[in-house]
Amino acid sequence: MFLQNISKFISNYRYEQATSESIATVKAAFLDFFGVTYRGMAEEAPTIALNTVGEIFHGISNSNLEASIIGTGVKTDVLNAGLVNGVSAHVLELDDGHRGAQIHLGSVIFPTALAISEAYDLTGREFIEAVMVGYEIGILLGKIVNPEHRNKGFHTTGTIGTFVAGSVASKLLKLDENQILNALGLCGTQAAGLLESDHGGSMGKSLHVGKAVYNGILSAYLARNGFTGSGTIFEGNEGFLKTMVVGGDDFKQEDFSFDNILKDVGKVRVRDIYFKKYPFCRHLHSSIDTALKLKASIGDEYNHIQNVAIKTYSVAAEHNNFNPKNIEELRQSLPYAVAISLVVGEVSVDDINQLMEFGLLENYSTVDKVKSIKHIVDHMIIVEDDKLNELYPERRPSNVVIKLDKSFRNGIFQNITFLPKGDYENPFQLKELIDKFKGLNPHYNISNLTVIDSLEDYTMKYVVRKLNE
Repeated sequence: MFLQNISKFISNYRYEQATSESIATVKAAFLDFFGVTYRGMAEEAPTIALNTVGEIFHGISNSNLEASIIGTGVKTDVLNAGLVNGVSAHVLELDDGHRGAQIHLGSVIFPTALAISEAYDLTGREFIEAVMVGYEIGILLGKIVNPEHRNKGFHTTGTIGTFVAGSVASKLLKLDENQILNALGLCGTQAAGLLESDHGGSMGKSLHVGKAVYNGILSAYLARNGFTGSGTIFEGNEGFLKTMVVGGDDFKQEDFSFDNILKDVGKVRVRDIYFKKYPFCRHLHSSIDTALKLKASIGDEYNHIQNVAIKTYSVAAEHNNFNPKNIEELRQSLPYAVAISLVVGEVSVDDINQLMEFGLLENYSTVDKVKSIKHIVDHMIIVEDDKLNELYPERRPSNVVIKLDKSFRNGIFQNITFLPKGDYENPFQLKELIDKFKGLNPHYNISNLTVIDSLEDYTMKYVVRKLNE
């Protein structure tokens, strides 16, 4: 059975197997996660989630097993801390991910690992060990199921993310191989997340992450107590692959070379994750980077832009919402992401909130920058380019072409980006991640973050307390 081999890997993996490069990447990812989640808690979706948890579960928390909700000073039970932190980690669209697996990983892995590690006062080494397992399993499974899984409308972070959370929780709870197999079987039958929540402009997309964490933790606890799950939930005749990836009569197990896939287990690829600079869907980032290159040429003369053409791969081109109604839709809007970049330059969460206060999503605004953004959007086309499409998913290319009016150069400016900033081949430096943290949380005592440098030397209860000072 495929999952049996995965369970064996989870059970046997040890901290000593991790390379120094992988550990450094995990620490950088933890820092990035904490900054994004700390700021994300100020958003509406996690606030609603926290209030709902308090309304439903008030008075039943086991005070002996408490975990922190980041950025609040509040502690609750392990399950609900994981749920709320998962929502907070994903709500800003600034969490890490993996290009080939098409999944956001840190927003699932760290809420799971933090909740259990803090509650049981586990060591930093145990924490890192479980985080490594989570990245490994997430990347492996995500690459198996995509792009078919995503093309069917599933949000991989919610679906495969449930397996990821279950793997992390199983490792930290020290389940044996059979218990892990049962936990993963239970994860598979709870795996959920539809991209309509994403493109429909709802808070459901961040709920996918919170629920993946919740269901993964729940599965591990159930398995520890003897609850059984299907060991063939992934590759079985009515399992994950047949129903949610290939589908129907087209499914043939022989199309999936599990023996070859399993040869990759244990070859940790955590260094391949990407970090995000802009609070927009990752598929928009190449276009944003290209627009910023062009802005460097035209400066603040954006009112002379006559029209804009964006040529990109199909998945990015599908983000063609020219009339977003709320912040969730805005973060998925390619036209607005490019127009904002051409007018404002690099934008922060606070910049976007200010633009919205100025009427960005209203029918009319008196603010010049908002009027300029809307004008550019109204004179923009998005083109799915076959040649660029052939480069996806190994690359995420975008070619932006700007036509200027006669009163300013009367020329055509264009540029192309093949991989956005933050990918392994075009990486952030640690200083840039810290600057991102500061930008999101200007009042946070940045010296607290030094505890992450030596995670291995502390218990996680101390680490969480230090980070929350």
